[in-house]
Amino acid sequence: MDLNISTKSISAVICTWNCENTIGLVLDSVKANNIEEIIVVDADSEDKTFEIAKKYTDLIFHDPREGLAKARNIGISHATREYVINIGSDNIMPKDSIVKMLSYMANNGYSGVSAQTLLKDKDNYCSFAMNIYKQLRYYPGERNVIGTPTLFKTELLKNNPYDNKMSWSDDGDICTRLLKIGHKFAIADVIVYEIGSEKLSSVIARWKQYGKSDWETYSKYSPEWSFSRKIQSLLYPLKNELIFPLKKAKPVDKLKILPFLLLIVSIRYFSWIKWSFKK
Repeated sequence: MDLNISTKSISAVICTWNCENTIGLVLDSVKANNIEEIIVVDADSEDKTFEIAKKYTDLIFHDPREGLAKARNIGISHATREYVINIGSDNIMPKDSIVKMLSYMANNGYSGVSAQTLLKDKDNYCSFAMNIYKQLRYYPGERNVIGTPTLFKTELLKNNPYDNKMSWSDDGDICTRLLKIGHKFAIADVIVYEIGSEKLSSVIARWKQYGKSDWETYSKYSPEWSFSRKIQSLLYPLKNELIFPLKKAKPVDKLKILPFLLLIVSIRYFSWIKWSFKK
């Protein structure tokens, strides 16, 4: 690790809504990483989220509930440090994880990095399969798209804000735009934990949103794509959510995760098709 790198140069942005059960743990972990500037963007939570966040920071701003991209832009606009990290309201950042992400980014010349995320609780099939899936998909190395938690230079995000119209594809969209102008991204060799476990209902909800993300991305960029590039986009869920994980999985895990992979691919395509007809 580059010992000259300090977390004092990092602003943390956490967007919240009704997460009183997790936000204290998340902010405790951010504080444990010696982050001095913590920015919370709250969407008028109806529980105790605001009151809990107030114990950690005075930098709490209003989210008009126009999507995560809008909320992140609000938080980033108030960031004063050289770097900004977007942290999920259920992300536990282990001690030194943030400075390790920054070191990985700086030492390898990346414009942005994310971390590997794993579930803390693995008490059911969905959680068990999700963790295997995450390990197969999101291992360290260079990527075209990175997801939460993400660390960038603050100036880069202020000059290239998230697209407010991309309600669920904010990470993918900003990486797509920055990739075009020569920026590179990676997943750092850092593990971050998500609070709680997955249930069938949460898996369905998450991959419905990923399907919406696919539709948003295809609708925005496909007019400028070649025919082969459009085909690549259409095959992306099948290739990356089913074929690639199965190829990479250990033989003992292939049958265990196959039902999960078939489920998420099906939900993702169904949602994509649904949004295509809806709009």
